[in-house]
Amino acid sequence: MLGLLGILFLAGCDQPKKPAVKKESVKEASAANPGDSTVADTLNPADCPRAAATPVAKKSIFPDARFALQPDHHTGIETFTLPKGDKITIKQSGCEYYVLNFRMETSRFAADTTDLLYWGDATIQLMREVNKGISTPLEISKGLSKLAARLQAGKNSKNRLKPDEEIDFGGTDPREYLTVNRISQLADQRFLLEITFNYGPI
Repeated sequence: MLGLLGILFLAGCDQPKKPAVKKESVKEASAANPGDSTVADTLNPADCPRAAATPVAKKSIFPDARFALQPDHHTGIETFTLPKGDKITIKQSGCEYYVLNFRMETSRFAADTTDLLYWGDATIQLMREVNKGISTPLEISKGLSKLAARLQAGKNSKNRLKPDEEIDFGGTDPREYLTVNRISQLADQRFLLEITFNYGPI
């Protein structure tokens, strides 16, 4: 954990089986908006302990990866495509927190968007594919294992996973946790899955 804190701080010093879809219960969304964030980005880069965003995708794995540093000179947006056609957008943001928000657009899965057990499993599957080709100090694999355990724990009970529920997978100070933020249906039988990994405060 100290190693992760050091990496984030020092880097900052260098930068000035498909079920049927139930249409009536599906939340519609027109498209992913990479400018959105679960953590407010009202920041002054000079005051932030977190480093300015840098690419996390490995070009050797995802050759079409594209990275863009945003006008605040701190937030980064990265896009690439998985081998099976799933479109991935990663937003790297935060000031006192290091935040990676993943938006995954896919047509490989289909179900009622309120079925978080199904979509939680789909999110884990896609994130494991993504994680093979990214380099980040966050313990993504550990977080996905905790998410899988949380899904199983609530499988046959009323204590099922809820949207934006915080799942800890690291220490308590700083915390390392994830949230499954949203499942939305797009056009043409495509779905948008969103999950966020957080570390902080730094």
